[in-house]
Amino acid sequence: MGRGTSKTKKTGSAKARSDAPASRSRRLAWIVAACLIPVLLAGLSLYAKSLTMTAWDAVVKYQSPYCFELEPVAASGQPATGGVLLIIVDGLRLDASRTLDTWNAARNGGLGAPAADLVAVTGQPSLSDPAAAVIPSGASQEIHGVTTNWYEGLLKIDNLFTAAKRSGKTTAVVAGKGWVDLYGDSIGAMYKFDDTAGDYDDQVFQQAMAILAAGSEASTPLPDLLIVHFGGVDTASHEYGATSPENLAVARKLDGYIGQMLAAYDLGNRTAILTADHGHIATGGHGGWEAEVVNVPLVLVGKAVTSGQMPAAQQTDIAPTIAALLGMSQPSETIGAILDNVVSLPPEDLAKAFVDLGRVRFEFSQAYAGEVGKNLPSSQALTDIDQNIVDGNGLIDQAWVNLTAGDPGRGVEAAKGGLYLMDEARSKVDALRLAAERRSRLALALILALGPLLGLLYLGRNRWSAYALVAAVGYFAVHSVVFYLVHGFRLSLSIFNEESMVQSFFNSRMLEAAIVVLLTGLVLGLVIGWRKRYQGPELAEAAATLSYLVAYGLGLQIVLFYYLFGVNFGWYLPNLLWGFKFYADCLQMVPTGLAALAVVPIVLLGAKIAALLTGSRGVTPPVSAK
Repeated sequence: MGRGTSKTKKTGSAKARSDAPASRSRRLAWIVAACLIPVLLAGLSLYAKSLTMTAWDAVVKYQSPYCFELEPVAASGQPATGGVLLIIVDGLRLDASRTLDTWNAARNGGLGAPAADLVAVTGQPSLSDPAAAVIPSGASQEIHGVTTNWYEGLLKIDNLFTAAKRSGKTTAVVAGKGWVDLYGDSIGAMYKFDDTAGDYDDQVFQQAMAILAAGSEASTPLPDLLIVHFGGVDTASHEYGATSPENLAVARKLDGYIGQMLAAYDLGNRTAILTADHGHIATGGHGGWEAEVVNVPLVLVGKAVTSGQMPAAQQTDIAPTIAALLGMSQPSETIGAILDNVVSLPPEDLAKAFVDLGRVRFEFSQAYAGEVGKNLPSSQALTDIDQNIVDGNGLIDQAWVNLTAGDPGRGVEAAKGGLYLMDEARSKVDALRLAAERRSRLALALILALGPLLGLLYLGRNRWSAYALVAAVGYFAVHSVVFYLVHGFRLSLSIFNEESMVQSFFNSRMLEAAIVVLLTGLVLGLVIGWRKRYQGPELAEAAATLSYLVAYGLGLQIVLFYYLFGVNFGWYLPNLLWGFKFYADCLQMVPTGLAALAVVPIVLLGAKIAALLTGSRGVTPPVSAK
């Protein structure tokens, strides 16, 4: 009994001490923290805004360092087909293509010609202009430098049109303004139409049919490479959604057009290629990493095609494959492969095409490795990379020896081995530089990640710090629910159905983050003021602690991205899923930092309201004279 009484007295004594008035110095420390932390976080939010724009511009204004002046390699093989018709249906999803009669007839041999059915994987950003640069160049977005639909200027690297000119081949394009802007006079014959017009696809079809009809006359031969671009599916996908009946109706209309074009194209002597530049998510956006966006249909039908369902290819493989079919020079910066399982070339010409590609790849790989590795210290790893490229070129030379010795099959295998070594060397030098840059960022990243813990150690002495921690976790939970579940957003550029949505999206997300953190602060104040005694200055510091914890949680994620990728991407494009997460975190940092100035009064208001509602004495006790 005596022990129980003693325990009760000790508990009561501890509670009394917790409710006891604080000393003037302690109250002053609380007040200073409650004032200083919001001001610092508001300043940090302005820096976060600047950081966001720096990283955003590093992608949308990316300047490729890989636009080299390389010596072209002349073609050594002969054409395997009388011409290539490349039809691009802008924005056509893979699943939608499988519902279309002409596409399926082309896939299944229903057009009376050999057909190969593949999936082509696009690069990122998966947008129209970047893809329009990838398909004729065989180079990725990181290499050709076109990362947006508002890119200005001509494409700065070699492509099928320039390669065709030096090979004595003719080209024609029936498309919109974007193709003219990218390729200009390098296109042999450009038939440009207004791709914003409602009858754009009708005009494109009529012009394409006129070219095909004229080509049936000996006096007007068809171009060796004819590219036709349809844009209606993309427009309908943005306006109505990618899976909407309206979009499917447009796709079926274009499918009928394509059927007529293929019927007018002599597939016994020529080759047609059907593909899309990108797909769409269901709501109509694209640009991101989603399977329905980056996996697009690719069908080859006609002469020199091997029938069957084939493994997935890369969008960069289209250009070198077309060059091999036409027996012309390979684009100098292509990183794609010749789809030798899809196209059926005579063994000697196939081996020559691989040798040509290998020689192009050697020149590009040497220049690429030199550019990426130019600021790296000398090391055995860098020496091995250079040797891999040299060894790869040695295999290309061996391929030519095999070919001239009458063994083109061994020549193809040797060339493939050489290409593999050179591609691997580029991947290795990328990894080497990325690792070096991460090491250089590690110390600062650790300071930024661990330094704020000192502040948390001090703030953790506050009686309400645990409540502040729970509130901060609540902020992240509520914000995630709103972002992912209420809005259905993903960390992807595809959530922007139109480019005009970007700024409004940023503004709306910042407003939401500010509202969520202020509501979280209000709830924190209500919980603490509900039948609990609190001291105003101490509670004010706890409110500032809430903002501090939210900023720290966001900061850790931002620092992780900084360590992994940096914020200035001068020589590569980062993983864009990670990149979008970085933008989203910075966007939260801006409003939550500014809102920190209002969180303290909001928390105090919530506590006062709760105290009044419950009739508790949740007010600050008188100041101690000590």
